[in-house]
Amino acid sequence: MNKAIFLDKDGTLVDNSGYPDIIPSDKIFFDRTIKGLKMLQNAGFKLIIISSQPWVANGRLKTEQVEEIFKSVVMQYLNEGIKIDAYYYCPHNRSEGCKCKKPNVALLEIAAERFKINPSESFFIGDMWEDILTGKNFGLKTILVKTGREKDYNSTIEPDFIVEDVNEAADKVIS
Repeated sequence: MNKAIFLDKDGTLVDNSGYPDIIPSDKIFFDRTIKGLKMLQNAGFKLIIISSQPWVANGRLKTEQVEEIFKSVVMQYLNEGIKIDAYYYCPHNRSEGCKCKKPNVALLEIAAERFKINPSESFFIGDMWEDILTGKNFGLKTILVKTGREKDYNSTIEPDFIVEDVNEAADKVIS
């Protein structure tokens, strides 16, 4: 069995401060993610992005545009020596009731089957309550980063750790 770090994209790996005008973004938080992702990769974790992209269902973006953004993120990290093993995203609106929209776990189930992931040795890192609840729903340890939309996290859903960024999250995972 493998261990994985499931990562939210917007607000965790990339800057989403332009939301809602700029959606989604591929502007990576280089100084807040590179060191940590390298540490996690070197420790044997699969790096898998799990994201909600309702812009497709809302008609603001085409699937091809979302794919280009994800490919850009993956390539930018690869240029830094970091391999993102896979990315999965939900293109639906919450009102559609799909099983892939966070905090549902269908995307994690797909990734776990594909990569033979052991949830008890894996983590979900994200910037919003939906990320934390998704991780908990799948039996993962959870880490909230303060780089995104929930800098002042006030949910009743408690993450296992609250840290500044992915670099600090990696320190918690490795320690």
